[in-house]
Amino acid sequence: VKSIDIEVPTGKISMDDARIENAVFERPKPAPTGGNSNSLPRRLERFGATRISTPALTFTQSVAATEQTTVYKNLALSDIAGGRIGHYSIESGSYDIKMKLPDAEGAMKDSHIVASTGTIAGESIDVAYLARFYTEKAGPEDKEAKPLYGPLSIRAVTLTDGTAHFSYDEIRSDGFAARMPAEPLSETLKALTATQNPDELSPQARQALFAKAVSIIDMIGNSNIQLIGFKIDVPDEKQGAAGKRVKATIDRMDMKMDSRKLDIGMKGMSIGDEDGKMEVAEASLTGFDWSSTLKGMSDIVGLDESEMETFAFNRLIPEFGRMHLGGINVDFAAPENPDEEAPAKPERIKLSLKNFDMGLTKPYNGIPTDIEIRQEDLTLPVPADSQEDIFVQARKLGLETLAVSYGLSAGWDEPNSNLVIRDISLSSKDIGSIKFSGLASGFTEEFFSFDINRAQAALFGLAGRELTLTVKDEGLVAKAIKLYALENNMSEDQVRAMLTLVAGMMLPQLAADQPKLQNAVDALVKFISKPGTLTVTVKSTGANGLGMFDLIAASDNPMLLLDKVDIQATAE
Repeated sequence: VKSIDIEVPTGKISMDDARIENAVFERPKPAPTGGNSNSLPRRLERFGATRISTPALTFTQSVAATEQTTVYKNLALSDIAGGRIGHYSIESGSYDIKMKLPDAEGAMKDSHIVASTGTIAGESIDVAYLARFYTEKAGPEDKEAKPLYGPLSIRAVTLTDGTAHFSYDEIRSDGFAARMPAEPLSETLKALTATQNPDELSPQARQALFAKAVSIIDMIGNSNIQLIGFKIDVPDEKQGAAGKRVKATIDRMDMKMDSRKLDIGMKGMSIGDEDGKMEVAEASLTGFDWSSTLKGMSDIVGLDESEMETFAFNRLIPEFGRMHLGGINVDFAAPENPDEEAPAKPERIKLSLKNFDMGLTKPYNGIPTDIEIRQEDLTLPVPADSQEDIFVQARKLGLETLAVSYGLSAGWDEPNSNLVIRDISLSSKDIGSIKFSGLASGFTEEFFSFDINRAQAALFGLAGRELTLTVKDEGLVAKAIKLYALENNMSEDQVRAMLTLVAGMMLPQLAADQPKLQNAVDALVKFISKPGTLTVTVKSTGANGLGMFDLIAASDNPMLLLDKVDIQATAE
């Protein structure tokens, strides 16, 4: 076949010649009730061939302010039947794109992007289903997403705008599923591209236009993509094209989508310039859901100025899900201070982080009701010449690095109106840790109302039920004794003897005055004399717990609270 031109909704497909092998054209069959047996999807379903090939295919398209010309070399389609392409391959592809992109100041400017690919190979494209997207609206049988294409591989992807250069070793996908739209996609795209200035529309028309944009997102079914071997080489924004370059590599990126839900992950990132670099071994975000954001935005675009004043903006907060970062290493030259003389040897910013995890889940009124944040081993080297007090004290103790970890884990038990504090902790390598856990009752939805007055009033209904404190010594006491000895010209044995004497004399006296403290005093004296693990648990003995009024009444004499609690302590 020679000189082929095919008009499509967004452009034109052209081929100088193509070869069709063992073509089959089935006779039209009666369409389903209300259907058209000669529609484009039905005609595609009736065509079959063992193979279609062409030396070159050109696809020109224009959408809004973007013009693109795509050329595929040595394209081959095989096993074509029932509106599906069983397998396809392309030797190479080139892409010439003209579009408007924002510059560093946010102003839109014309951009010319040139891209290319190596081999493209895939299987199972449902062409008839794709045609339905553009020409039909969803029917009663189109409730679930259906596969649009199967496994896909695109190798040796490059892209440049003349100054910045991007590339991937490979782009892969296990497949892409999609839902039929409520109206033909061609009509949606036409409406979106025809509107140049949405701000000039009425609130109702603006809301309808936004709903069309959201409908494209809602078409996405369970799909994924993997980006392998990403590389970037761009000029430093402050120095321009003639200055130093910023380079980055990422071994692998993964993304999973299902309509408004998203999981993304990354492994092996490195970014930097000649002055230093940052490395991230792995990063991920799972369970992100922006359904509430899109719903809120859909409502807000239809409001006038007076209605905007009472809009609950917390409705725009997405469900964050869980984030993980691991294996972070930073080594950069410190920024120069223009008001100070540059040092002979530039200072460097160095740190490492083993793991960081944050979970913000189970939102109520947009606010997460379950929070988990953990940082493991943030390590900072102790500078040899720094005069900051924390580093001066660290050098006195012989520390070459500081490694800090912390944790926060808490959740709302809505049925019982409790705040469950699972863990608030702080620890440091070769020093030790301190950890709190507890339970408070009277924690109601008022704390998630975004109304300060309601939240303040709810504070008076909050009551403490239980609190546990755990202190674990892994060198803290020994280092504190060493530091005190250095600063007071004493030996460590002298400091230790003084501490034991004070604890042995003063604390028993406190227990003599307050017998309910006897168990706690015994445990504390044991911990001081032989540091290990100290655990103290305080439980309210009253039916209503310890409330705000109890704390106010005991502000002048905290010992009044002893009659309302039970204290248990152990030292190991």
